[in-house]
Amino acid sequence: MKREIINPWTWQEALGFVHGNKVSDAESVFYLAGQTASDENGHCLYKGGMDFSNVMRLNIFTIDMEQILKAHNHMATALKQRGCQHTGCLLGVTALASPGALLEMEVTAVK
Repeated sequence: MKREIINPWTWQEALGFVHGNKVSDAESVFYLAGQTASDENGHCLYKGGMDFSNVMRLNIFTIDMEQILKAHNHMATALKQRGCQHTGCLLGVTALASPGALLEMEVTAVK
């Protein structure tokens, strides 16, 4: 797989994401449904033969934007340490399917 990161600006680097991931010669694409925080190790991602460096898109849905923004630096650092350079959105929603969950992540990974 070849990845070209497209960033017309640099301000997003401090926030831990990229504006675009252009992928060619991909072997496989893995679409993960909404994942809640069962652990920090990405078990579903690894079971699909991928790791965090394969994540191209990470959409985060939260019921508490204020709490997520407080934890943003920690989350961005943890993802960067795992090689994650993703595009995506951080979206506030009124409810999630899993009772008690603060956030849910939807992932697209490419290898």
